[in-house]
Amino acid sequence: MSAASPAQWPPGYRGTLADRISAALRAEFRVEVYVPEPDDPVLGGGRCAVARCDGWCRARGLCEYHHGRWRRAGRPDLGAFLAAAWPRPAWAAPRRAECFDLRGLPAGLRLELAYALQCRADEHRSGLPPEAVHQVVRLLLAHRAQSLLERSAAEWRAALATLGPPPARSARAFVGYAHQLVDDLDRGADAESEYAGDRWDLRRIGLAVNRGPYRISFEGIAQPWLRAVAKRWARFRLATKVPSTVKNDVKALARFAAFLHEHRPGATDESSITRAVLEAYLPWLAATGLSGATRVDDLVNLRTFLEHCRRHGWLAALPSGATLYQEDFPARVEPLPRFLSEPVMAQLESPANLARLPPDLRHLVVLLIETGLRVGDATALPFDAVVTDSVGWPCLRFLNSKVAIHQLLPLSAKAAEAVAAQQAHVRRRWPDGPPLLFPGRNGNPDGTRPRSVSAVSRDLGRWQADIDARDEAGQPLRATPHQFRHTFGTRLINFGVPQHVVQHLLGHVSPEMTATYAHLHDTTVRDAFERWCASRVNVTGELLPFDPGAPTADAEWIKHRLARIADSLPNGYCGRPPQQACPHPNACLTCPDFQTTAEFLPVHRQQLAATRILIATAEANGQFRLVENHRRVEANLERIVPALEALGEQEAPDAG
Repeated sequence: MSAASPAQWPPGYRGTLADRISAALRAEFRVEVYVPEPDDPVLGGGRCAVARCDGWCRARGLCEYHHGRWRRAGRPDLGAFLAAAWPRPAWAAPRRAECFDLRGLPAGLRLELAYALQCRADEHRSGLPPEAVHQVVRLLLAHRAQSLLERSAAEWRAALATLGPPPARSARAFVGYAHQLVDDLDRGADAESEYAGDRWDLRRIGLAVNRGPYRISFEGIAQPWLRAVAKRWARFRLATKVPSTVKNDVKALARFAAFLHEHRPGATDESSITRAVLEAYLPWLAATGLSGATRVDDLVNLRTFLEHCRRHGWLAALPSGATLYQEDFPARVEPLPRFLSEPVMAQLESPANLARLPPDLRHLVVLLIETGLRVGDATALPFDAVVTDSVGWPCLRFLNSKVAIHQLLPLSAKAAEAVAAQQAHVRRRWPDGPPLLFPGRNGNPDGTRPRSVSAVSRDLGRWQADIDARDEAGQPLRATPHQFRHTFGTRLINFGVPQHVVQHLLGHVSPEMTATYAHLHDTTVRDAFERWCASRVNVTGELLPFDPGAPTADAEWIKHRLARIADSLPNGYCGRPPQQACPHPNACLTCPDFQTTAEFLPVHRQQLAATRILIATAEANGQFRLVENHRRVEANLERIVPALEALGEQEAPDAG
């Protein structure tokens, strides 16, 4: 497609726009039929991975034909599939699926679509099916359009639905994307013009958004004066906060604006925001049905907004009493960690089940299990994320995005192997080494885009269905990647790792965040205590009763924990509180407070044999008082040993 002067464009087409597009368009895109080069990312980048197949890759390194066969085969291991696959037969080659045919369009429209294709290639976007472009071409021909700017993007997307058959999602996305590019070029759009609008696209502002939301809308704020200062605050926050945080800020202001519109319609400036108005907002927000955590976040964001406005003078007439206090906030109910039980983890950590994952996802899952990283932090790891400590042990260097600090985490041998295997895996596609350890699979020719969190969650769900993972109740398991983090923290606490160490490993800002795992540890140990109480005997061999629901159960649990700290007996436990003096020093086997379990059975047998020897020796020496004492110990041991042996026989079938 050759460039032309503005005089050659159809009536109504602005020549200055044509000049801008012609100047921006590279030579390889100035053709009526555009066939991408082998390394062009528009089609996903490169040829099909199947040997001797000349198709263009669409997903997983496969062309459309082989990707369909791989899906119909049940998504087997890609290595095994490639080894057994054969080239695409001639009859299966689509006629127009590997080029973008723009013939028949007016010259201006050809330029506009070619410019959009070039921008997709420059931005390394995901592969674009040519058929989606062909649907847009048919739409424009049907409406005899001369330019995309004749209608809005929403009108073009609505018109696509009238063509039939139903348009592809990629066709709707492409026509909107192309319209936005041409409109920006026509208006000379820059960051300032984007900030002036009510819908911000952060990519047009110049922010690199690799994950999370990239659009922020202020259309929900009806009051012009509040919308203007909300934009100013959002622009200020974007300098230090991630886009998702700023989007939540704007949502909180939109809810407050809805309250003002409903109950204070006459509010024309900030002087209307009094303490009384804020007090009326609290029950209104509670009646919305939002969760307590969401309402707390909304009130925190609103309080921060008011503080910043007062500090920077953005709302000069804001009353001094317009503030929110801590008692205004609803109680935040912190949920217990959503850890996965060990039987469930045994399924997910099974080598046979892990082998059914694609290599990159398998390495990521192992890393999440072994380190407790947030999935977003893991997918953003640099390629060379491993460093060694003073003794050569591997450590993982990563950015804790939630608190914006860099951390070092010691790696287990299994995690270190997973990282090394992932590095070797990605080097096969990017021999020079990509900048990321877990780059996205599709539309990512230089490996600069991380794998999306949503894709990881989706693929993990498919894998669990594929291996038929089940929870304790026998129901299909739907574990999320973040539950590996909860499980990691719970395991550390249950292994006896101090809470402050767990806090550092998980990157928690406050000990309260880690306290939920410690609470869970107490629950786990309490369950073990109740099972222990059901199998203990006293000094006479009698089974001691215990009711977990009794009013005294909590007190006995506390006494047990204190006793374990204060006293350590070689053959059992003392049932007395440690604050009290012992009236039977060194005479536990004659003490009514003595308790023991089957784990000490070998000690009791050995002690019974030794006691009988002591009795025989004392009788030979005429020490009859000593014989009497030893007889009492012997009598108690003769009751304890059979009782513990009977308990052991009862537990043996259960253990099997």
